[in-house]
Amino acid sequence: MAENEPERPFQVLLSEGAVQDLTRMRDAAAAEAQQYPDDKSPAHNANRTLYKNVLRELQDLETGSSKGHHVLGAHRRLGDGRDIVVSEIGDGTGKPNHRLTFREIPGRNAGGTDARDVIAIGPRHAGENNAYQQTAMRLGRSADQQLPQLDRFGEAQVGSGGKAHQRNPVLDANRAIAHAFDGQTPLSGSRPLSGTGFGSRASSGGTTRQASRPLNPQRGE
Repeated sequence: MAENEPERPFQVLLSEGAVQDLTRMRDAAAAEAQQYPDDKSPAHNANRTLYKNVLRELQDLETGSSKGHHVLGAHRRLGDGRDIVVSEIGDGTGKPNHRLTFREIPGRNAGGTDARDVIAIGPRHAGENNAYQQTAMRLGRSADQQLPQLDRFGEAQVGSGGKAHQRNPVLDANRAIAHAFDGQTPLSGSRPLSGTGFGSRASSGGTTRQASRPLNPQRGE
């Protein structure tokens, strides 16, 4: 690991759907940059800001500086998401309006390094294309069915309210339960972020910088 480069105790995995989500965001950011190259207003930088913030969150999930924002829980029409962690991400135009969903995966089920398997990245409100609906669909979960195997994660209803010092113990407990649960495995087709071509570092200009050498997910890089 290069000097001054942060340790990466987690490997970030991207589901096939998450790769598609990131591709759309990258393309939207590039199109916006071409259309409004010199316009610094939030409205005309929303796609670039969103993409930059998503990449930054992925990096923070790798280093452990982010635990996500809250546990999704089980909600009517959203499916059973008691093992799902949610990150809130904004595009600079107001309150965070996008969500990134992931599951904590124990290292023994992810090649030796504890992993965070990203399921979906998308808008909070967008009909059937919102991030929560995509999460349930990609996991093959019914919208109104609770899964007995997820009872180990506790009560069904978990919200996004509360301060960080109230939410963090719930996130820590979720991770501990997930790491003790052999049923937590990555989605078929998930692959390390470092192997997707997106990189994991966002510059201040909203573009990606690829690593100078291939990252080794087995070492948490």
